[in-house]
Amino acid sequence: MIEIGVNIGDGASGTLAGLISALTGEQMSAFNEVGGRAASNAAVAYHRDFDAAGGWRRKGSARSGRSSFGADVAKGWSFRTADREGAVIGNDADHYGFKVRGGTITPKRVEFLTIPMVDEARGRRVADYEIFTGRRLFRVKGKKALFEPLGKGQGVRAVYALVKQVTQQPWPDAVPPDELIAGAFSVAWRKEMADYIEGR
Repeated sequence: MIEIGVNIGDGASGTLAGLISALTGEQMSAFNEVGGRAASNAAVAYHRDFDAAGGWRRKGSARSGRSSFGADVAKGWSFRTADREGAVIGNDADHYGFKVRGGTITPKRVEFLTIPMVDEARGRRVADYEIFTGRRLFRVKGKKALFEPLGKGQGVRAVYALVKQVTQQPWPDAVPPDELIAGAFSVAWRKEMADYIEGR
């Protein structure tokens, strides 16, 4: 899980800082919740655009197929909490934290990790791929891959590479820029405060 904290205090003008200090904890929490929800929505929009632009694909990759990972990351953003100090938004999409921090993945219950080598295999476990295609995958002695037959006289092709571990660096631009999150928070927060002052 990834969490980001946001608040309005940093860089506030003297006048705004004075107004902020006059607010009760309950009022501040309410404003911060509005800002936090706006920041979460901005993160969703960022990752929808990031995914649509191919941001989760490696540079130079010839693969055109897409998994649901990018959509899952976009949907994974949510508002968590708000108090007088600020708000927290988070994302609990599967594997997103690994993309942000990087690290090494090793298999836990099987001998190898399976890395898709064809577009149709992306986002699918081996068993799901076999159901989807109706083809049984098999090993070839001396090769570290799972293969499938292509049809009479057409040979075979590798569908999944078999590896003992994968190490990745943090993914570039995996986290929405601070200024985007803070900007969305600030705009919504200030509008909520203006509405509050006008209503008094």
